[in-house]
Amino acid sequence: MRNLLLAILIFNCSYAIANISGYGLHIRSYPLPTSRLTDMALENGMPIKTEGMQLDLNFDLWVRDENVFGTAFRVITNNNENIDLMYSVDEDGSRLPFLLTGEDVHFFQRPARMETWLNITLSLNCRNGRIVLQYDDEKIELTHEKLKETKSVRIAFGRCPFEGFVLDDVASVNIKDVSLKRDDRQIRFWKMAQHVGDICYDEISGVPAIGRNTQWIIDDLISWRKIYGEKFNTIPAIAFDSIGGKFFITTDTFLYTISLSPENENGEVEVKTDSSLISGGRYAAGLPNHMIYIASEQQLLSYNLTEHFYSVFDLTRNRWKNRRAPAEDPNYWNNTVVYNPVDSTLISFGGYGHYLYSHELLLCYPFHEEKPPQHIPLPDIAPRYSPASVLVGDQLYIFGGRGSPSGRQELFPRNYYDLYAVNITDKTVKKYWSWAGTLEYGDFVPSENMIYDHENQCFYVFTSQLNGVLMKIDTVHPAFEQMSLPIDIIFNTHYMFTNLFLAPGLQKLYAYILLSEVNGESTLEIYEMNYPPLPISVTSMPQIHTAEGKSGFWKKYDYLPGILFLGIILSGIARYYRKKRRTGQKEKTPAPHSPATSPRSLMLEKEPVSQYYDFSKKCICFLDRFKALDKKGTDITAQFSPILQSLLIALICYSVKDSRGISGNKLIKLLWQDKSEEAAKNNRNVYVSKLRTILEEIGDLKIINKNSFWRIQIDDDTLCDYWEIMKLFKEKENQDLERMLELLIRGGMLPNIETDWVDPFKNDFANTAIDFCVGFLKKFDLTDSLKLKIADTLFQHDFLNEEALQIKCSVLYQQNKVGLAKTVYDTFCNIYKSSLGIDYPCSFMQVVKPA
Repeated sequence: MRNLLLAILIFNCSYAIANISGYGLHIRSYPLPTSRLTDMALENGMPIKTEGMQLDLNFDLWVRDENVFGTAFRVITNNNENIDLMYSVDEDGSRLPFLLTGEDVHFFQRPARMETWLNITLSLNCRNGRIVLQYDDEKIELTHEKLKETKSVRIAFGRCPFEGFVLDDVASVNIKDVSLKRDDRQIRFWKMAQHVGDICYDEISGVPAIGRNTQWIIDDLISWRKIYGEKFNTIPAIAFDSIGGKFFITTDTFLYTISLSPENENGEVEVKTDSSLISGGRYAAGLPNHMIYIASEQQLLSYNLTEHFYSVFDLTRNRWKNRRAPAEDPNYWNNTVVYNPVDSTLISFGGYGHYLYSHELLLCYPFHEEKPPQHIPLPDIAPRYSPASVLVGDQLYIFGGRGSPSGRQELFPRNYYDLYAVNITDKTVKKYWSWAGTLEYGDFVPSENMIYDHENQCFYVFTSQLNGVLMKIDTVHPAFEQMSLPIDIIFNTHYMFTNLFLAPGLQKLYAYILLSEVNGESTLEIYEMNYPPLPISVTSMPQIHTAEGKSGFWKKYDYLPGILFLGIILSGIARYYRKKRRTGQKEKTPAPHSPATSPRSLMLEKEPVSQYYDFSKKCICFLDRFKALDKKGTDITAQFSPILQSLLIALICYSVKDSRGISGNKLIKLLWQDKSEEAAKNNRNVYVSKLRTILEEIGDLKIINKNSFWRIQIDDDTLCDYWEIMKLFKEKENQDLERMLELLIRGGMLPNIETDWVDPFKNDFANTAIDFCVGFLKKFDLTDSLKLKIADTLFQHDFLNEEALQIKCSVLYQQNKVGLAKTVYDTFCNIYKSSLGIDYPCSFMQVVKPA
């Protein structure tokens, strides 16, 4: 069975890269410092047994221009004899290869051919001491007496890492397809293509070749290359001509043109930058990203969607044709826009303005300004900004973004990971899927536009995850496949604009990243990568190996279902180039919400006093926000990755709901639905172990697995506000109002956690809290102080609760605090109208003096 699985895996790995010409190990050399030179030791750096037979080392070699001398490989026998392929240089600068045995030098007759793949074979006959080095079409043969009776050898490429045999002069070479034979029987094959960090695994027995400072050529296929970077004193606007291969960058005074030419002999796209002074006219938009190049019209167009006017840039006279300046604050920050050449419409969806997220489909006619724009709400899609879109025929595909169900910025914003199609003819909406799991690498927002791959029927979108990666999605699977290594750019500015373009003629993808501050200081960077892209799983092997790297290599079959299903690539996203992700998703909005319209202004006049509970240490908090403090009172919330946080939430919520906890299968379905059963169980066990370690820092909490159910046990010396209040809710008799209000007034349950399986718990908790508060108001005569506290608690869980408004305003009015009562009333009315779109029907006097 193992041999069958091995055969399947090797076939699929080989098939996946069979048509990829660019692979191999680029050995770093001078002028880099010694600490950054590449070494690569075969067989995990361990001795390779000769078994008294002939050992053949065969590989392909590419000699680069950088360093004129140094070592390509070094072989060390068990008798401490060295056999090396090295380079020197003659008087005219030609590279001269030679074989070094001990201290004896044996030169080849001709200089090395440069910048082409050469085949090299080193044969070591341990019976007779014969050494043959076949270099390109030349051969050196000799007898080395000390080679006789050699039991084993160690082999390294680049800088030799073996103690006592280190050489710091490293030749500038690339290697690939490294093969070992013992008496003509192949025993190892390192392709130097797929890899895990610095490790490449042999495709016969799974034995690692381990390196340092490796540079894998195949990674170029999945890497972004920076082609432009510039700083500006004001926020520029950017557009791309996909046919002509040009970027247009405008500021108030200059137009910059970046022209991209086809690849040169070195496979590089040449970049030419020009600048010219803008001689007149005005940029129409009040936003930097509201400019588009329309290839069918050969027009550079800026558009103002708020005030509905446009300005075309005259590329021959270097001026905008419209002189009108924006006058109103924009409504469409970070929207997504496409142009439909069929009817010359600009199609916009989403955006942000005046503390509101939008789900409006906006159709504009820049070349027919007499036609009024169409504003079409799409209630099937939650309001959001920063979605991505692409127009395919009459279907506008919309993916992701950040917003909230109510459209209000301050009311539980969240990231969306869903895919819709809007028929632009009849405006019908089709939802394909929504991601309900936890993202291992954290939240992200997509670029303004996606690229549709007709051949593979999928979409490519640039995202902020892992500091900038390309992802692939499709209409069938609610999943994201990583298609590039990270750019590794930090998205930590006030404004962020990103977009993705395809230049079909150049077969390149281009992504720009614009990071700007409030004062206008901006950094623009443009990157390119090959198209069509490859998944990083083609270049990385995410299997788990034993320390020995031999038969244990095949003990894990986590990725077999993906291999069988996909056929040509390994399943899953490689666990590779992990970056320290940010602990939170920063809002990319121009200003915080107004205090006058915040639900918080309806609530507490001062912070609640803790009389019964101590939340200064040894606690886990769900109310108001997720928070954890250890035994010393240190906030350790940051130790909870998204997966660990979700795991803890699931264990607590389901343990409260059912004394048995949550079944193992359900837990896997909630958190690891994208993995095979075996891989999911492995992940579960790993994360449970990690969680137990963190919980030990907090207090006496135990994770218990019994009868295929998982639950958490919280002892009395450790506090969880959600656990405690749910326990108090269940006590039907002798409920302690003050104690319960102290917990409830802390806030809603996990307001910043927006996951489908958590929402029912949040809804049930809010409903229970509201029913409890209202029930107490109706059953008991309460002091004014308690009434106000209950009103504040109701507002925490339902910001449009009219009973809370009536109680609070009437109590304040009766206490002659008329101005404060009126302020609460006015704030409530503002929020009511903003949320529901209608005026609140009751007057102030009707509220304070109900009939």
